[in-house]
Amino acid sequence: MFLTGDGVNLSPAEYAELLTTLTASDAKADAYLKGAAVEEIEGRFAKLLGKERALFFPTGTLANHVAVRLLAGERRHVLVQAESHLYRDEGDCAQALSGLNLVPLAPGRATIKASEIVEAVEQAGSPPYPVPVGAISIESPVRRSNGQAFDFEEMKKISLFAREKKIGMHLDGARMYLASAYTGIAPATYSALFDTVYVSLYKYFNAPFGAMLTGPAPLIEAAMILRHQFGGALLHAWESTAVALHYLDGFEERYQRAARSGEEVLRRLEQNKIRVHRWEAGTNIFQLEFPSTPDAGFQKRLADRGIMMRVAAQGLTSIQVNETILRRSPQEIAEEIVKALG
Repeated sequence: MFLTGDGVNLSPAEYAELLTTLTASDAKADAYLKGAAVEEIEGRFAKLLGKERALFFPTGTLANHVAVRLLAGERRHVLVQAESHLYRDEGDCAQALSGLNLVPLAPGRATIKASEIVEAVEQAGSPPYPVPVGAISIESPVRRSNGQAFDFEEMKKISLFAREKKIGMHLDGARMYLASAYTGIAPATYSALFDTVYVSLYKYFNAPFGAMLTGPAPLIEAAMILRHQFGGALLHAWESTAVALHYLDGFEERYQRAARSGEEVLRRLEQNKIRVHRWEAGTNIFQLEFPSTPDAGFQKRLADRGIMMRVAAQGLTSIQVNETILRRSPQEIAEEIVKALG
C-alpha cells in the first residue's frame, strides 16, 4: 500500500495485466478520439457533472488552457489563484500561446475572497484604459497549498458575481473527487457553479494519461478544434479511458471509505505519540511529526512491511490517503508504522 500519491500506483506490469483483462472480450479501439471507451467516458462525465458535453484531452494542462482561452474570448484578462496549477505549473502556456493575461490573486492561500475578485474586476475595468476580465479560474483542492479546498461559500459568491458580469468561470477540478469525500460537497454541486470543469483521469482514476473537460456544447465543439490545433488529437486513447472507466465505477463510495480509514489510522497514530498536523480546509494530505527523527532504515523497514511512505527531514513526513489504504486495517497500518520507528 502507498501512503503517497492520489492513486494506486500501478506498475507497468499491473497496467498490462489490467488492460489484458479489460480487453478480453469485445474491446474496440477509438480512431482519433472518436468511438469506443473515449466516447463512453465523455458521456459519463457530462452526465455526472451536469454539463452538455465532455471532451477527452491528453493532459490537464491543455484542458485548462483551452477552457480559459475560450471563456475569455477577446477579454483576455483572466483572474487566477497565485498558487494555482494554471499560473505556477503550466509553463506560461496561456500567456505565450493564447495571449492571455493571467492575474494572480491571494498569494499563499487556496481561497480568493469574493471581495478580492470584485475589487480586481472593478480595477481592471476602470478608466482611462479598461481591460475587462473575461474569465476566472479556480483550482480546488490546490496542490501547492497541501490539498486545501477552496472555501465553498466564497466560491458561490464568486460564481454569482461572475454570472452577473458575464465573466466565464472555469474549475480546475483535477482532484475534485478526492475533495468531495472530505467536504461532503458532491462533484456535481461544485460543477454547477462553473461554465467549464476539468477532471484528471490519471491522478486517482489511475489512467496512464488523460483529462476530461466538460461544459456547454458550443464551447466543447470549439475546444475540439483547438485540441487538434495544439497537437492533442491522439490516434488512440482507448487504453487510458478504459482504465479510467474501470476505476470510475464505484469510486466515490470507495474513496469515502478510504477517507474514513485514513482518519482511523491517524487517530491510532496519535495514540502512539505521533502528532498529526492538519491543514485548514485540508483534504487527503496530512503531516506527521514523529517523537524523534526516524533513522535511515525507517523507510526500508516500512517497505518490508508493505507500506510505502516518503520521509522528510527533522522527524516530519507527509502522508496522502488513497484507495490503497483499504488493503489493510487501520489498526494494522498504524501498528506497522509504529513498529518501523523502532
